Amino acid sequence: MSEIVGHANVRAAARDTDNYSSDLQGDRDVRTYRQIPLEVDPPKHHLYRTALTPLFVKPKIEKMIPQFEAIADRLISQFKVNGVGEVVSGLALPMVGHCLGVIYNRPQDVEEWLSWGSDVWINTPEGRSGVHLDRYLKTVFDEAENSDEDNVWTFISRLQIEGEPISRIEMYGIANVLLAGGRDTVVKLMSGMIWHLATAIADREFLRENPEKLGSAIHEVLRFLSPLPRMERVPAALRNLPEELRDPADYDHLSFVSGNFDDSIFSEPDQINIHRERNPHLSFGFGPHTCIGNHVAEVETAALISTFLREVDDWKILPETDISFEAIGKYKYPGRFHSLLISCR
Repeated sequence: MSEIVGHANVRAAARDTDNYSSDLQGDRDVRTYRQIPLEVDPPKHHLYRTALTPLFVKPKIEKMIPQFEAIADRLISQFKVNGVGEVVSGLALPMVGHCLGVIYNRPQDVEEWLSWGSDVWINTPEGRSGVHLDRYLKTVFDEAENSDEDNVWTFISRLQIEGEPISRIEMYGIANVLLAGGRDTVVKLMSGMIWHLATAIADREFLRENPEKLGSAIHEVLRFLSPLPRMERVPAALRNLPEELRDPADYDHLSFVSGNFDDSIFSEPDQINIHRERNPHLSFGFGPHTCIGNHVAEVETAALISTFLREVDDWKILPETDISFEAIGKYKYPGRFHSLLISCR
């Protein structure tokens, strides 16, 4: 395995799908199918991505902003009642879940999604498990194939690629991306924003006075958090081997986090600076596989944080908070928010 590091190197490799192929299946401990379009190379990748674009077009998502803000207002009002709360499971996760219920037109599924916790894969004494997700996907696509309703699962069940209906396994691969990619990383982003602004009082007041700058602040926190730190790629030497004959230990890794902490691009990369004028971060990936839902993540987070800034006067992090930090070179960043306990008023 080789680690591709540095901003320029990672961007170049992310564009070079011949030598750094996405033709692989990840999460091998919990799934037996590929995430689509994430684990497919061009040109077929482009066909899948184009087919899915109607779910995430900017005008469609922006029409939903009032609904996202209403969700945020309700959740924050409930959160403030006790004056003490856990941000990850008590605010960020339900915000993401209910917003996805709106985007996918599946409000009836939100409680099921939330029951999984902050990750799509449930942790068991034996390790991670995808059994619950497989059961859920079978249920919703059995229903979708015989339904006239307008929702994300009926949309996917009717997709065609080059004039041919997609298979059930392809449906599962697409759904997996929409549920995992649209959830875990955004929960971390929302939690990270509240964590940062708890102590960065000047940033908090600046954003209250300049709400139009919130988008830039979200991107800077995204850079610092690097919710997706790295991704596997198949090197050219292995590309023509059947997947069952490849050793994943020989896969390359694109280190997005190394790009985000490259001090030749970002001055003082270990500092969150919401006033950066240039921020070509790699937290949404780069090249053909740039996150298809990046605008959704920004809009949902802006709805939550703008409401939080308006409704919560002050908040402090409590000592019971549990954050694990990861190292990238000489720098450290939050790898995971296990819990973020705050007191607020």
